Amino acid sequence: NVEVHEGEFLCIVGPSGCGKSTVLNIIAGLEKPDGGQALVNGKPILGPGTDRVVIFQELALFPWLSVLKNVEFGLRMAGVGRKEREERALHFLKMVHLTRFSHSYVHELSGGMKQRVALARALAIDPEILLMDEPFAALDAQTRDILHEELQEIWAATRKTIIFVTHNVREAACLGNRVLVFSTHPGRIKREFEIDYARPRHLEDPNLITFAKNIL
Repeated sequence: NVEVHEGEFLCIVGPSGCGKSTVLNIIAGLEKPDGGQALVNGKPILGPGTDRVVIFQELALFPWLSVLKNVEFGLRMAGVGRKEREERALHFLKMVHLTRFSHSYVHELSGGMKQRVALARALAIDPEILLMDEPFAALDAQTRDILHEELQEIWAATRKTIIFVTHNVREAACLGNRVLVFSTHPGRIKREFEIDYARPRHLEDPNLITFAKNIL
């Protein structure tokens, strides 16, 4: 059993195959649990909803749309008018530092920039919960460090509830207010850690490195 609090940045860490992504998919409403219940605001999760948005490692951006139109996509599907959805999309592109690339296409972007587009698209529809499934795993170390800083800034500005899945213990310690450590076969919550270090945090911080070593 676990309860995630509103506005919390929760990280789930554990070895491959322990069920991290499965838990995220259940919360997203993409999979149903074999037993027990997953609840949001006390109500059972019956399927996907705009109150929960997933950002995958594979970003599912549309290559035939510009960056701006990618960010607008969810708003267009929700019936938001053209002027409002463009204003909201530009607001979040500014938040992720991509304003000058608004008319670029996906193939013109770096891996880190594509992640920023996916994040802006998720934020634009104003979900209660962001579900992030190892979103930085394929990025180079320098880009990942920059995105760690930017994600902390965005969380501080929006106070969205974020559930972030990773196999990287230092990443979990850097980003989370709380870290759940999963065991494998069967997947269980093995340990739980509260992290109260000041932000912004950096992977190279000696205190965090020491803390991360103690997690596993």
